[in-house]
Amino acid sequence: MNVSFEKWKGWDAVKCTSGQHTMVIGTSAGPRILSLRCNGGENLLYEDHTDFGVGAWRMYGGHRFTIAPENDDSYEPDNEPCEVTMEDTAIHVIAKQRSNGLALSLVISESPQEGFYIDHVLVNKGSTDWEGALWAITCVPRSHVLSGLCTTNAINFWPGTDASKWKQSYGRVMVEGGDFRGKAGWYSAAPELTAVSTEGKFIITSPDKTVPELCVDNGSNVEIFVCAGWAELETLSEKYSIAPGGSVAHRQHWQFITREHY
Repeated sequence: MNVSFEKWKGWDAVKCTSGQHTMVIGTSAGPRILSLRCNGGENLLYEDHTDFGVGAWRMYGGHRFTIAPENDDSYEPDNEPCEVTMEDTAIHVIAKQRSNGLALSLVISESPQEGFYIDHVLVNKGSTDWEGALWAITCVPRSHVLSGLCTTNAINFWPGTDASKWKQSYGRVMVEGGDFRGKAGWYSAAPELTAVSTEGKFIITSPDKTVPELCVDNGSNVEIFVCAGWAELETLSEKYSIAPGGSVAHRQHWQFITREHY
């Protein structure tokens, strides 16, 4: 993996290249993974230009890491510069410690399948136990065709979601195109989410082992949110109880397959 430090659309950033894949990680805030491209093509991730936020928190687009279940702590502002270190062949991008003592970071490394491992690492630097789940959220353009591996009929639909827009067949949940808003989640022993564009197929998987009883969103560890402007592909760890000084991680594997290869 080749790594360089540069500017990207006004951000201080780290560029990582693995084979034909190029990832840009913003370090001015976040951390956020702002861009993923293959062979110099279009950005597979959504870039937010609306200044969407919750209080002082800003979405920015791309990929982010926070905590679940969803509450005010999920939107702790992360607008400060990040610390960046290199350890062996991995790059660590560490956010400023949160007010509750949590330190969140992304660790990016090259995978042998020509892609990237994204490790979401939480360290409890506070004085009390922390309980919750790690929540990894990837924003993609709404124009992408979205689906997820699903072998259960127990699908959770968030309030206001039109379930008829979510089609289940051949072991997958497919989301219709359109400008509607909604969210669905389910449990998967082998989480896999895909976003298909004119460029090809972007695949997010997680090798983490979970059990439904420890998944904080009604047993879901895989979720898809859609609205008019963007969509979110989400995976969650199971619930942990972390003592002061302890840490835990949630891993994703990112791959991209060009159209001529699938």
